[in-house]
Amino acid sequence: MATEIHGAPSMKIFEHFGSFSTWLWPRLGMRYPSALGWAVEIERAAEAAGAPAADMFFKLLDEFRTEPVR
Repeated sequence: MATEIHGAPSMKIFEHFGSFSTWLWPRLGMRYPSALGWAVEIERAAEAAGAPAADMFFKLLDEFRTEPVR
């Protein structure tokens, strides 16, 4: 919504079924996409690991960015 309001470029990779979430599900050990979205699932994984969710997000994002273009 913010990208539409402020005219910023779209971040399609972060859409619910975008390339980040498609990459993320198996990375988190999930067989199926989450209806709750990638942010909630990262929060859950971080809580289970006893790690800050923001740190986990940026670690995963760095890993995602190092892989070949999807």
